[in-house]
Amino acid sequence: MIRRALVLSLAAVVSACSETPTQPPPFDGGSTDTGPAVDRGVVTDNGRVDTGAPTDVPTIPDDAPTCTAPTPLGELTGTPWCDLPLPAVPGVTVPDGFCIHRYGNVPTARVLAFAPNGDLFVSSPSTGTPGGAPPGSGSIMVVSDDNHDGAGDTPRSFLAGVEDVHGLLFRRNELLYTLQGSVMSAPYCTGDRAVTAPRDRHRRVATLTGSVRWTHTLTESTDGRLMVSMGQYDISQCPAPDARAGAVLQIGAGMPETGATVVDGFRNPMYLRCKEWGACYAAELSGDGWDSIGGREKLIEIRQGDRYGFPCCVDRGVPVPGLVGAGTCMDVAASVQTYPLHDTPFGFDWAPASWPAPYGNSFFVGLHGWVGSWTNAGVQWAPVDATTHRPTRPTEFFVRGFGHRTAGGNEQRVSDLVFARDGRMFFADDQSGDIYWVAPRTLRMPAR
Repeated sequence: MIRRALVLSLAAVVSACSETPTQPPPFDGGSTDTGPAVDRGVVTDNGRVDTGAPTDVPTIPDDAPTCTAPTPLGELTGTPWCDLPLPAVPGVTVPDGFCIHRYGNVPTARVLAFAPNGDLFVSSPSTGTPGGAPPGSGSIMVVSDDNHDGAGDTPRSFLAGVEDVHGLLFRRNELLYTLQGSVMSAPYCTGDRAVTAPRDRHRRVATLTGSVRWTHTLTESTDGRLMVSMGQYDISQCPAPDARAGAVLQIGAGMPETGATVVDGFRNPMYLRCKEWGACYAAELSGDGWDSIGGREKLIEIRQGDRYGFPCCVDRGVPVPGLVGAGTCMDVAASVQTYPLHDTPFGFDWAPASWPAPYGNSFFVGLHGWVGSWTNAGVQWAPVDATTHRPTRPTEFFVRGFGHRTAGGNEQRVSDLVFARDGRMFFADDQSGDIYWVAPRTLRMPAR
């Protein structure tokens, strides 16, 4: 209680006794897009009006004591994770030398985020998804493992009444989450498993004017810059009538409330990830109707001022045939990696060095698969260049057994994928709601 009282009391007086903190500038070479005028009443895709937080709710000053310090992780000298007495996962396979176990279940598990103490937070939207996921609980859920047995405890609701929640991000003293028309901030201290302030007191971080899709995701760069994704549906008007509708925006302190465009020309950059080597990435879902013209899904690196050409350009130097205004598309940025159209890359991450060769430090991606059939749903991997961290060859399957809907099998589709600090890979299935972890048989639990 003392730590929370200190943080909140400091936050309450910041507007009266502190100067505006120095903030990092936009990405090098970028200009600030102030966007249109702010309208505080944003209508979400379920018809509700999200009025955001009162304007007198202050931000937490940069010099406020943090209450989100990571819980120390013991040396990896305990029992091997794969030796825990947990049931196998029927019909799902991983390579020799690895094990896979079910961790827990959260309806329509879409985005995973680890809290500083290792608790797993999961967004469970109840708003319908374009891919046909069943309705979730309309909440942010917490799945802990207090007895360290490898199986998640009963999920708890951290924040309810957020039907269109999707992106999650922990940072100093707060948990950021996305809604259709906004990015919001709830107070958070390490160990919290229920929100400590009602939703109408949460701070609005950004207003997502022009939002088409509600499935935004969030990330933070190593120098503290916040970004949010904006996605749209298939269109054929070239250039796009609203470049902001398919873009990655920088938001937060130092930015206009509507954010500033970092990269545009996307159809739907569903998942964002920044890594410790300083680069940030997005998984871009290309035009659904581009099968006959070479369309591919993409992994891209987020760099200020880049554009990716949707809906005018299939790829760099490849204009959409017959589309007036497409030009040569030679100004379109090149992708890091591509995937077959409709394989639908969602969450992705890089393995730690603790994984055995050839998987250590490699790239992993969760594929959502084809809409309707779920074909090619699963987890794939590829080795990377040791300097650039970019995949050096096309991805191949690492976790098999998902999808197969048309063959009478399960209806599982991989959504988010993220590595925990202890070295395990976690991924979710937004159809069944199951959450799994994978570990090498050589990986040991942290010493307790």
